[in-house]
Amino acid sequence: MSMKHQRIMRVIFLTLLALLGAESTIVGTSSDGGVTKVERTYLLSLLKSSETSFVSSIAGLTKEQWTFKPSPDAWSIQECAEHLILAEDLIFEESQKVLKTPPVARLSTATIEGDRQIVDQMEDRSKKAKAPKVLQPTDKFPTPESAAKQFQIRRNKTIAYVKTTHDPLRIHAGDGPSGSPADVYQFLLEMAAHTLRHTAQIHDVKSALAYPSS
Repeated sequence: MSMKHQRIMRVIFLTLLALLGAESTIVGTSSDGGVTKVERTYLLSLLKSSETSFVSSIAGLTKEQWTFKPSPDAWSIQECAEHLILAEDLIFEESQKVLKTPPVARLSTATIEGDRQIVDQMEDRSKKAKAPKVLQPTDKFPTPESAAKQFQIRRNKTIAYVKTTHDPLRIHAGDGPSGSPADVYQFLLEMAAHTLRHTAQIHDVKSALAYPSS
């Protein structure tokens, strides 16, 4: 093989190595515990889409629709909305506390498949759970508009954080919102999935036979 051919093959080899390195950064894991491009994109997509779904579900409701309860022990749409706003504060604050704990080995669930399973489990409403007292609604938001505004303030803060952070979200872990071990990245995934869970509950309220038509 001539020297020219050797140089060409070396350039091709080095280019392939660079491409493989870039690919592992995008679809693999980050060596410093930070999130990859794919992980960041997935989380941002879930945060934005769940926000849109929730805000759309409460837009234009009348007072009667806002406060309607399908049964005495069921939440109204107003109460579901307040619960979500309270959860936004609590989950984000808890995630930041976990970020200050000593780093740990990456969780076995910290994979593309594991992350999606966590989201699916949070959305699964066949498993009921009683909200802790700190997340139980007390009729703080008199209108859908007031609730939507406060939710979006909180969600926009989280989205801005996720867009720019270089924090090692994948090597700090604690008991997640669902009670299972979760890293900080998964805390935020669960936050978004929690929004979808209760947006589904809102749609259930709307489908009740006695739900006001206006």
